[in-house]
Amino acid sequence: MVGDWVYFIMMDGGSTKLVRANVNSGVETVIGSEGGSIEDFVAMGDGTIYFISMNPLRPTELYKWSNGSEERITNFNNWVNSVELSKPEPFKFRASDDKEVEGWLMKPAGLKQGTRYPAILEIHGGPKTAYGYSFMFEFQLLTSEGFVVIFMNPRGSDGYDEEFADIRGHYGERDYEDLMEGLDYVIRSYDFIDPGRLGVIGGSYGGFMTNWIITHTDRFRAAITDRSISNWVSFFGASDIGPPYFANDQIGGGEDRDFWSYMEDYIAKSPPIMYAKNVKTPLLIIHSLEDYRCWFEQAIQFYTALKYLGKEVRMVVFPGENHDLSRFGKPSHRITRLRTIVDWFNEKLKT
Repeated sequence: MVGDWVYFIMMDGGSTKLVRANVNSGVETVIGSEGGSIEDFVAMGDGTIYFISMNPLRPTELYKWSNGSEERITNFNNWVNSVELSKPEPFKFRASDDKEVEGWLMKPAGLKQGTRYPAILEIHGGPKTAYGYSFMFEFQLLTSEGFVVIFMNPRGSDGYDEEFADIRGHYGERDYEDLMEGLDYVIRSYDFIDPGRLGVIGGSYGGFMTNWIITHTDRFRAAITDRSISNWVSFFGASDIGPPYFANDQIGGGEDRDFWSYMEDYIAKSPPIMYAKNVKTPLLIIHSLEDYRCWFEQAIQFYTALKYLGKEVRMVVFPGENHDLSRFGKPSHRITRLRTIVDWFNEKLKT
């Protein structure tokens, strides 16, 4: 708080802005426009603001805001000037229930007219988080390897309105439809996508959605589920996110809807228990041994179920890592994870 103003970061669609509010003037944007993401800030008493920001073509740097002008202070990431990066192209489509859904597409490096490319659908975690105008190294790596990358903010995502974000008790329903309808829209709109070579990957809630997708459709040739949820029954009593209240709220549909009263919902939303026999998509499972948000047993259960049923599945496990491997893991492990992802999709979508 500075003076009469409270400063805070707010999602606005795919952009993250610094705004301020007080009881007399309401809310107003201080820094930010469509196309960027403010990550953190310090507001000084003299009106100067120091903030960390990034955009799809430049990782985080430190900036100074003073007297209405912006100055970049650090240059940690000038390396981006020496590589070819893919700029996300925004798109919006009308879902089958007439809601507008936002997404982005990144073209592969060296795109040639008349050539069709394999495409990968990336699904964010949360679910109440969002994709948008931030720098995603994983996405840039995949485009550099010749893949189209598609990502969007289906129902459940932050940055829109509360009705849009609320999928409590309805995981795998409207969110799944949004993702599939968005993928259909992109394939219709971009003729360089090969619909016969599609991959899907997601982490945490995005990992759950990957599990849900491959147990409900066989349109994908390859999938990767990362730090995922596969069994809400066992998740109920184990996760560090706040069991049992989180599971009650998200799967039961309210904190007062306890596991015993809504057990059928927990089972119905657990792909390995109910739908593993439907899987036809080769699956790579990535998990950390010290992940206490989605415990390692979540990975083991899905792996065991698929192996038992004779499905194609592979698992890569990282010791000494937690739920944040992809963001804050040991550099060597993060490199291995990315290389494993690229190798899997190269193997399954390019041969």
